[in-house]
Amino acid sequence: MPRTLALAVLVGLLAVAGDPTAAQTPAGGIEERVLLDNDSVRLVFITYPPGADSDLHFNVGPEVTIVQEGQLVVFAQGKREVLGPGAAHWLPDATTHLARNETDRPTRFWSLLLKRCD
Repeated sequence: MPRTLALAVLVGLLAVAGDPTAAQTPAGGIEERVLLDNDSVRLVFITYPPGADSDLHFNVGPEVTIVQEGQLVVFAQGKREVLGPGAAHWLPDATTHLARNETDRPTRFWSLLLKRCD
């Protein structure tokens, strides 16, 4: 039964959010600089201004986040994690999550999305 409930929640999120793999324009002053995007990986340098967040979403593949400057709060798998400069965070594929800058200064971080590993 838990697997059925998880699938229902996932379908509901897709209905509300649309295609999770579609490229979307960052909102609220978020800056994204794509440094690499091929069939295997997508590497993006992201800046969140104070108060900005990613909205609830998931990626088809796993993701590694590395904070360069500021503080990033990640909500995933029922946990709230605060990441500071130099901290790294791993998200398994299809993990629903949200990232937020809860400070009064910009947060800059790297996002490495693994599309496939050949």
